Amino acid sequence: MPNTRKLALEPEVRINFKFQASQAKLLHKITRGAGTYVVLRAPECLEVGGQRSGKTVGKLMHGILEYCLRYPKCDILVLRRTISELDNIVQDVRTLIPQSMYTYVASPNKVITFTGNGSRIVFGGCANDVERDIEKYLGQAYPYIQVSECAQFSPEIWERLAMRNLVNAACQPDEYGNVPIPRIVGDTNPIGAHWEYYYTKFVKKQPWNKPEGARQDREGRWYVLEAGEMRCFYDPQNYAYNHTTILDNKEYMKRDPGMIDRLNAMSGPMREIFLQGRMDGVSGQFFDCWAPDYHIVDLREDPERIIWQPWQPVWAGQDWGVGGQGHTNAFYLFTKALVKSAVGGDPRVKTVCFREIAPRTSVTKDDYADLIRNAAYYPRLPQDHPQYELISGKPCKVRAIYFSHEKFNRVLEAHSPADEYSKVLRARGLPPVSRATRDRIGSAGYMYSELKMGNIVILRSCEEIIHAIPTLQRDPKQLDDVLKTNARSDDLYDGFRLGLYGGFRDLEMPQDVRDRIEMDKMDPWQKHFRKMKLAGEQKKRTQAFTQPEAPFWQRK
Repeated sequence: MPNTRKLALEPEVRINFKFQASQAKLLHKITRGAGTYVVLRAPECLEVGGQRSGKTVGKLMHGILEYCLRYPKCDILVLRRTISELDNIVQDVRTLIPQSMYTYVASPNKVITFTGNGSRIVFGGCANDVERDIEKYLGQAYPYIQVSECAQFSPEIWERLAMRNLVNAACQPDEYGNVPIPRIVGDTNPIGAHWEYYYTKFVKKQPWNKPEGARQDREGRWYVLEAGEMRCFYDPQNYAYNHTTILDNKEYMKRDPGMIDRLNAMSGPMREIFLQGRMDGVSGQFFDCWAPDYHIVDLREDPERIIWQPWQPVWAGQDWGVGGQGHTNAFYLFTKALVKSAVGGDPRVKTVCFREIAPRTSVTKDDYADLIRNAAYYPRLPQDHPQYELISGKPCKVRAIYFSHEKFNRVLEAHSPADEYSKVLRARGLPPVSRATRDRIGSAGYMYSELKMGNIVILRSCEEIIHAIPTLQRDPKQLDDVLKTNARSDDLYDGFRLGLYGGFRDLEMPQDVRDRIEMDKMDPWQKHFRKMKLAGEQKKRTQAFTQPEAPFWQRK
């Protein structure tokens, strides 16, 4: 798609830029009155793929040609995570645009101003590498916003930017009397702390953090009941994405033909991300030992893979978040059980995560205690399962709940939040909460080791933590820790690791269970006399001891 644009006041100066086929896939032409325009296909768009695939420069030039140069005094915003990372984008602009067309100010903010019509490109980033630095850009409206490496920005930042995706007050109509159509676009490799958010909304075409009771219609729109009326909170028509790799960027491959060889030399997961731009099925960034086929058990497909042992301890982990305010209150139940290998061999004792509670709305401590009480049951098994009578749907006794350590702090109140919560739990026959570890690095390392050694399995019904584990990123400032974010997956991980790290040792099989197993191997005749013998031994154990009568001189 060749494209040229000139400034009205400088007809002799032109920008010549030819979009490659991959860079134009999200663009289409529309007619507005007497004018023809090139716009993005949806209000919110995503360019995703491998490294050097032309994602950033393509959408940057679209913003310049179709916004800055078409509409006088039109401001566009280009964001990246840090200020230092903006230098490459600024350099691209200054290379592609003749210097006579603009002025550039590098301090205090990086701004390019087009001298012919007063339009601006505002370059933004996090000066202190924290997202609240973006707030200074939220006071201005921008009809075109480009978020480079958007997977490094949280859902909250993206949604707040989308709210500022408006025509700025100074922007003037073009020669046809039209003002720009607002659009926001992100470009990223399929990696980053918040990639799961963008993958869900743009690629899977599903809402992020669906509220309880949400419903979907045949066209893929999602609704929720509010004030007696159904409100649409997600429409897939508002989101579009394009996938590219370096193979789509013919111009760059001519300049640097050795780039593919360098990408091929990367490790497996990194090669899939940066060369192939693979969006799903990529190993987790911190827990690169995560293997769904090995760590997930589906009781519907293989109900006999786990041999439940009801005498083993049951315990829990809980991270208390503030539901509805960007945090999740996550709770997980664990036990020990014999787990058969998917490839054969003798079963061995592993930690089994078999219950998950992660409501998407705010829940009071009383309601949450009720949820725990109702969840403290072993999974239901088919009626023909050997352990159906022993364990299927039976209640389990929770021995401990490892709880967020910060909730044990007292400020002005006589009792900490943990104390109040413990009272509610005790009233329902549950144990009080116990202070969980404060060692993030130690608990992350322990979880990694247990996954790598194959000592953990998670039931398929605990789907949220299954989706969360592969998305967790390594903290670049502390490589032995998981990157702390505001994503839902971070709260799910905290609840899981707190329980896992506080886990109990497995117990030996009780003697009465051993006797029952031994009798199951006997014929009816042997079993009858064995039961008589055990009953006699049991009677002797329960009888009170009395000293036999004897002459008084013998007692001395």
